[in-house]
Amino acid sequence: MGRRRVFISVVTGLATVALVVLIPRVVGATWNEVGGILGRLTPGDLIALTVIWIAGLWAHTYALAASLPGLTNRRALTLSLTGSAVANVLPLGGAAGTGLNFTMIRGWGFSAGAFSGFIAVTTLLNIVSKLAVIAGALALIPWLHSASAFGPASLLFIPVPVVVALMIWVLARESAAGKVGAALGRVVPRLRLTDRLPAVRRTILDVLRGGWRPMTGGMVGYLALQLALLWLCFALVGAPLAMPVLFTALAVERLLTLVPITPGSAGVVEVGTTAALVALGGAPASVAAGLLLFRGFTYLLEIPVGGVLLAGWLFSRRATREAVS
Repeated sequence: MGRRRVFISVVTGLATVALVVLIPRVVGATWNEVGGILGRLTPGDLIALTVIWIAGLWAHTYALAASLPGLTNRRALTLSLTGSAVANVLPLGGAAGTGLNFTMIRGWGFSAGAFSGFIAVTTLLNIVSKLAVIAGALALIPWLHSASAFGPASLLFIPVPVVVALMIWVLARESAAGKVGAALGRVVPRLRLTDRLPAVRRTILDVLRGGWRPMTGGMVGYLALQLALLWLCFALVGAPLAMPVLFTALAVERLLTLVPITPGSAGVVEVGTTAALVALGGAPASVAAGLLLFRGFTYLLEIPVGGVLLAGWLFSRRATREAVS
């Protein structure tokens, strides 16, 4: 098992590096051109981007805190960034990030059942928010001047209405949850979804009844600030995006984060989103620079910041244990 993990880590690491290195070439630019554009950014530009990034993360904490009654915004931010830091550096790191969050939440006095409800609700919110952005992009595609160029790529969005309808059906009817759970259980028997999916449905509905308002406000605020961050990244590199293109860019980015080929889908997101924007008429070097700047905040910066918060949590945990002993 150890050798397998090392092999997977090496392969995914090489794949990530290869994809990132190839970004300019895929869209017909060079790293010199991209670097020259990014080199023109000022400290003031980076401060403005940082403020929007932090504001978006803080807005998201309201949705997280509402998903686990009793959780503070500060702790919700710690969960978000430490979990992301782990997921962004390890192959299939989402499971490791979830395990870390479980340890944190249990250490703060919450039950295992409360954590299960938290994971179920936050997973649903994550999926719904991504589908909402994708649905917005679908609605705006007819207004794109280069919609014909983006036509083939828009086929990636076809499953979205199906997934939305399925989710609504499962949440609306317990019998539907049983049927879907049974169908999925035949595909993945080890998960025992025939019984678990109806139970998860009930847990989600219980939490939503008490916290849907802050959840909705937090997710809407988070998405709005993500759009603002994306727009400013491209505006600062000299390639401001019109609203339809902005939605499309964020939709493609959100869709590709669901592809766990590399940690945090690094490389996959950059190549795919940059290629889509160039197909919509963007200048290759500017588009690559803007997307890399955006991912620098939403992916790369989460690693050191989350690492610092993780170190602080480990230190406080150790101090608490020493005080008790």
